[in-house]
Amino acid sequence: MGELVVGRPALQVRTALSVPLDMMSMMSLLYRAVPGSGLDPWLIGVRRALSWDLQEDLDLLHGFSGRLLYYMEEPVMAFQPLREDRQDATIDDLLTFFASLSGIEFRDLAIRAIDRAHRDLGTELSAPVGDDETEWRRYLEPVLTTADANDVLEMMLNPELLKERTIRLFSGIWSEFYREEYETHLDSLREAEQVARNSAGKGFGMAFAELTGNRLPATLTAALNAASSVTFIPSGHLGDFVSYISYPPELVIFFSAQHVTGSQFEHEQGHAEGEILPDEFVANGQPMATNDLMESLRALSDGNRMRIIDLLSTGELYAQEIVGRLGIAQSAVSRHLSQLERAGIVRVEPRRGLKYYVLDRQHMRSIAEGILYRVQ
Repeated sequence: MGELVVGRPALQVRTALSVPLDMMSMMSLLYRAVPGSGLDPWLIGVRRALSWDLQEDLDLLHGFSGRLLYYMEEPVMAFQPLREDRQDATIDDLLTFFASLSGIEFRDLAIRAIDRAHRDLGTELSAPVGDDETEWRRYLEPVLTTADANDVLEMMLNPELLKERTIRLFSGIWSEFYREEYETHLDSLREAEQVARNSAGKGFGMAFAELTGNRLPATLTAALNAASSVTFIPSGHLGDFVSYISYPPELVIFFSAQHVTGSQFEHEQGHAEGEILPDEFVANGQPMATNDLMESLRALSDGNRMRIIDLLSTGELYAQEIVGRLGIAQSAVSRHLSQLERAGIVRVEPRRGLKYYVLDRQHMRSIAEGILYRVQ
């Protein structure tokens, strides 16, 4: 008669339009939106147009909980956006919920995110009980990506600052950039959600193939084992990518609205890739926007990153060569290279299974010219 096993409820497959979840997904794309990433040029343009404060918040809050950016999931999922009475929630509803939480509760959410990243790494480290800075650094450093350890430590020891910066990032991105974009394309998103609803009735496997045009990746197959519900949500800016949140028992999958509707999102007032304001040109006619220059200068303001530039000035190197020559931890080198890449100072050229890093000399010249233009 075969083996007796404990049964599991059938996987519930549904669809939704959720402003809080869409906003969270958009910010993770915005964090990754650097030239050469293959992401929507609108995202790259918006990232360039962010104020200095918002750029810092974006990089910091996405850069301290592992490569899967766990922290930004935590406050949104704590809101329970897929709960029946919250599926029509607005950003104001989300921000009101954030304001109701204490700084300590935000730190608890951050610790949960960092613990998830430690489980991925297999470190078995846990959060310190007190405020010992050495212990906190030991806990934080393995999961940092683009965030600076000192900045993260400051938020952990002063969690009201973590709350303030999280709310500022959500509020700023929404009000300054994304609200108009979302409202402009809401009809297309609704059409995509209706298409998804029809696909969802065919079961998860068929729905995934139809909505994304892709085979199911192994990482997503593993996430299904912990899920009891899968929700498909249309996105206006994913392009050819697939994004998901594994937050047991919920699994949220974002798919490209354009893929299922055939529509193209126009950006008449948008920030297209490469769009530069008239007063932001350097002397020789090569564009260097103020925000680009500021991000580049921030990337250069570290001794180890300058040493990496010195190394690459003699020719391309693969990551392990840079680690060996710098004599610092591989995780630290990865963070430095990531920040230099995001600023456009270095490029990555994969070959024969290795990542070779190359100094973008034209970008370095543009930085110098951008500075000279402002002191003439």
